[in-house]
Amino acid sequence: MTKVVTLARAAAPITLASRCAAPTPSVQDTTVPTLHAQAESALAAALELLRQPASAADLQRATGRACRAATLMKRLSAAQAEGGAA
Repeated sequence: MTKVVTLARAAAPITLASRCAAPTPSVQDTTVPTLHAQAESALAAALELLRQPASAADLQRATGRACRAATLMKRLSAAQAEGGAA
């Protein structure tokens, strides 16, 4: 006779600090075209959230994406100054 046991676990609430806005690029992923694409994508996401916010949380997310884009643009600028890699 086989007994089946079902375990139920309540889902932990997701806080803003535990979510990641975008995947962190790997160490090798610092080429100028990659950084450019990531910065452009972050800016587009921020602009989309800013244009049609459904809630106050959308404005917070837009701010996070804009900060991410600014960080990527700094890295892109440094990569171009160093000749292609940050």
